[in-house]
Amino acid sequence: METLPSSLEYIGDIMSNFDHVIDAGAEEKLKAGGVYGGYAAWNFYACVWYDKKFKAMVKQYRVHVDTIKGDTLQEIMDIASGLYGYE
Repeated sequence: METLPSSLEYIGDIMSNFDHVIDAGAEEKLKAGGVYGGYAAWNFYACVWYDKKFKAMVKQYRVHVDTIKGDTLQEIMDIASGLYGYE
């Protein structure tokens, strides 16, 4: 499983399953490079970054369980929610 590059700077949470919202401009910020954002949910937390595709390192109870890839942040949210819960 691919892991978050240690060289990236955290820019805060950019996605949430609480209201299924993705922050405006988040895709552009990640595509600019050098940063990653958080994706908060009830049953998981993910670190999201961009490297030719959007990637999300999913953790449950602080253990890396999966790395999801997608063409958009909405695709990341759809896949993660489908696998780990919509809450």
